[in-house]
Amino acid sequence: MNKILVSDIINLSNEDYILNIKNKDAIINIEGNVKLYLINELINKINFNLKDNSNLVIYLFNNNIKNKTIFNINQNNKTKLNLNISIINNDNCELIVNNNLNGNNNESIIKSRLVSNKKFNKLIINAYIDKNTLNNIALEDLKGINNGGVVHIEPNIICLSNEVSANHLTTIGNFSKESVNYLMSKGLNQDLAKQIMLKGFIYSNMDEYIKNWEVNNA
Repeated sequence: MNKILVSDIINLSNEDYILNIKNKDAIINIEGNVKLYLINELINKINFNLKDNSNLVIYLFNNNIKNKTIFNINQNNKTKLNLNISIINNDNCELIVNNNLNGNNNESIIKSRLVSNKKFNKLIINAYIDKNTLNNIALEDLKGINNGGVVHIEPNIICLSNEVSANHLTTIGNFSKESVNYLMSKGLNQDLAKQIMLKGFIYSNMDEYIKNWEVNNA
C-alpha cells in the first residue's frame, strides 16, 4: 500500500494508494488498475482522468465531512469506475460527483451510504453520457439514513446517446423499527442496536481494509 501526499498534479498506475489530500485541489491521472482509499480527508476538489483501458476503484470513507467536496471523474474509452462512498456526518455538508463518460465502452458504478446524525447533508451524483458514444454503462445505487438529521440525494443521469445502459436506485429512510426491536429482544439496548445497524449499513459499501482501519483507529 502506497501513501501519497497529493500535489497539484499526480499520475497513478497499477497500485493501491492511500491519498492524503490536505484540502488541496488536485488533478489525478489514472493508468492501468488503480485502487484509492480516502479516509477522513478534508477535500475541496479532485479531477480524476482515466486513460483508455484503465480501471479505478475508490473507497471514500469519512466520519464527518464539514465542507463542500467536488469529484470530477472523466472516462474516455474502455474504462471502469467503481466509486464507493460511506459517510457518517454531524455537520452540514455537500458532496458533488460529476462523472463524465466521454468515449465508448465505459462502465461506471457509483454506490453511496450516507448517515446524517445532525443538520443537512446533500449528495449530488451527475452522470453525463456524451452524444455519439457507444456501449456505455452508468449505474447509481444511493442510500441514506436520517438519524437525527436530513439526507438529501439527487441522482442525475444525463444521456445524450441512445446506445447506453443507465439506471439509478435511491432510497432514504430511518432505522427499521422491526429490526431495532428484534435486536433489543436479544438483550441489546436501543442505542447499541442502532449502532450495530448503522455500522452494518456503512460497512456494506467498504472493503476489508476500511473495516480493519476503523477497528485499529477506534
